[in-house]
Amino acid sequence: MSTVPSAAHLQRLPLELTDAIIDHLHSDVVALGACSMVSSEWLKRSRHHIFTTVQLWPWRIHKFVKLAASQKCTFSDHIQRIELDDARVKPEVPGVSFTDAMSLSQLSRLSQVEAIQVRSVDWTALSPAEQGQLRTRLSRFRQLKRLEFDAVVFHDLREVVKIITSFPLLKHLSANVSFTKYTEHAIASAAQLRLPRNVETLELGTEDGIPVVLSSVLESATIADPHVTRLNLRNLKVDHLPLLRTTVRKIGNHLRHVCLDLDRDTWENVTEDDYIKSLKLSRLTQLRSLKIEGLKLSQKQSVLETSLPRLLSRLESPFLQHISISFSLDFFVDLDNFDWDQLQRVLKELHFFGMKGAKITINTAPTVDSGKQKVVEHWVRKALRELDERGALDVTVLAS
Repeated sequence: MSTVPSAAHLQRLPLELTDAIIDHLHSDVVALGACSMVSSEWLKRSRHHIFTTVQLWPWRIHKFVKLAASQKCTFSDHIQRIELDDARVKPEVPGVSFTDAMSLSQLSRLSQVEAIQVRSVDWTALSPAEQGQLRTRLSRFRQLKRLEFDAVVFHDLREVVKIITSFPLLKHLSANVSFTKYTEHAIASAAQLRLPRNVETLELGTEDGIPVVLSSVLESATIADPHVTRLNLRNLKVDHLPLLRTTVRKIGNHLRHVCLDLDRDTWENVTEDDYIKSLKLSRLTQLRSLKIEGLKLSQKQSVLETSLPRLLSRLESPFLQHISISFSLDFFVDLDNFDWDQLQRVLKELHFFGMKGAKITINTAPTVDSGKQKVVEHWVRKALRELDERGALDVTVLAS
């Protein structure tokens, strides 16, 4: 007689609780694989997380699409995001490029996908006819809400606009791109273009992407209310200061979520007054969240660190909910070199006027173990003790 317990006997916890446990493991593929072997109920929830994001590297594509097209396939409907990267090749292993992958008819089985990331593709290598065919094939993903270009080369912004116009539900555009046209000419051309008004989130982080795409957004703001409410700017250099000033002036009162990732090495010679005046955070009257990254705790502080409390004190949005600040840290002793008292004073004032909380992230060297990370976290909480006692402080220390 079999001694293997039935699924009913194995089920000791309510499904709501097991679902919560599996959801907590959403990024641990090994653990999710183990969970999927427990029972059919656990399989359903685990499979959802395992296949939500699929990385279609060139050497994987043929086998994957063949499997996904099979009548016995049970996971294709769970795929919400696909990532394609022409640089992810394996030596001596045949691969399928992004453009060839889009021509595969089996991909029509993934029409429910809501996010696509495309990396390391040279769009200019295609003829105008081939570019048109590629746009048509991409447009099969009618449910697309998020499109990310990373290290993709275009001639200018026109092709990007043609692509995103194919997606009526698109909300998020990441354009970490470069253009073969000279930047000045690409900016002039972009100023004549209009991004679809359904795009609400922009993420930009390249020398070409930041000024070119923003020139289109800022120009359109002169004739209609801005449609971009979430703006993520990465690798910001001091040369972008005039552009930041114009951005805040023209669309600042429409932005609800802002992330500024600063390239610290380029900000050495800027004055505090120029920095504060250029951002002028008081114009962000609808702001809900502000994220500042790229700061460093060091013996020699830059204007980015010394002016941080003063910068934050300019915030006047009555809707502000969260502030997130990220520092890198090389040496423990450098924690003492930052003015935590001034930062706490400003954050307490913002909390008094309605802000829910602040998050401080400290990025340490990869060699820092969990014990030392706890020491750093305790130090920061002690430095911001009054804010912590109000329950308005979140501290995270990461080895990165």
